[in-house]
Amino acid sequence: MNNLSENMVFSLITFILISWTISLIYVIHNYNKEMNYLHETIEYQGEMLNTIKIDMKPISQFKGLTQYRTFSCTVGDGQIYYD
Repeated sequence: MNNLSENMVFSLITFILISWTISLIYVIHNYNKEMNYLHETIEYQGEMLNTIKIDMKPISQFKGLTQYRTFSCTVGDGQIYYD
């Protein structure tokens, strides 16, 4: 009887360790997939920002509007009035 209980305890501990290992592998795999998705998203957004930066051109219709300047305008009767 003593040998039987030792085998049962050993089997239970083995089962728990195997289950824990499999669940840990599953969690790490899902975490890795999410991190890969975030990495790809960040890379894509960086490429889009670089594309926007390269494609930016000065806007001549705003009377010499340059970087870091602001303007205000009023829209009325189908015309735009610049301050």
